[in-house]
Amino acid sequence: MRAALEQDPGLIVVGEAGDLCELVSVAALCAPDVVVLVDSPARSHGDTRDLARLDACVVVVVTDADTAADWIRSAHADVTALVHSDDPEEELVTAVRRARDGSGYVSPGLSGSLLRCVRATPPRRLSLVPTHTPLTSRESEVLALIRRGLANKEIARQLGLSEKTVKFHVSNVLAKAHMASRAQLIASAAG
Repeated sequence: MRAALEQDPGLIVVGEAGDLCELVSVAALCAPDVVVLVDSPARSHGDTRDLARLDACVVVVVTDADTAADWIRSAHADVTALVHSDDPEEELVTAVRRARDGSGYVSPGLSGSLLRCVRATPPRRLSLVPTHTPLTSRESEVLALIRRGLANKEIARQLGLSEKTVKFHVSNVLAKAHMASRAQLIASAAG
């Protein structure tokens, strides 16, 4: 994978880590724009909550749709792109470039089976839990942009903030809404 990424002149590999614990240290030193993970949340040898501390987009290479769904359901990982391990190397490069540019990506080799996985999951009605702490005006702006489907990088660009500040506001919105993920925020707007 490293060789595939290094063949693209627009990408530079700045570090490698053996597990999530090591990843946090390497990311702190190297400050990557994108982190590529190859594993399932359960076998990542660390706490996926550590990913929330990274100021980077997360691309995950998975072996099957069930593992992809596990990453999507993980409340601690803001996964930007998913690639199947059997996809051509170009798909990984495309996913990293799209994640870096602030847009999400699911490789064609994974999208069909992932959709079947989602369709097989029974729908749940989500509703906002009343909170005693109102959103600040900035948090309300961030929430509106999340509900429009914008990624942190796009929100940061639109509001003139750093991605780290946007992540801080997203965390506050999730806590105040008593929700675990952006997907729940978006679903609550549709419900």
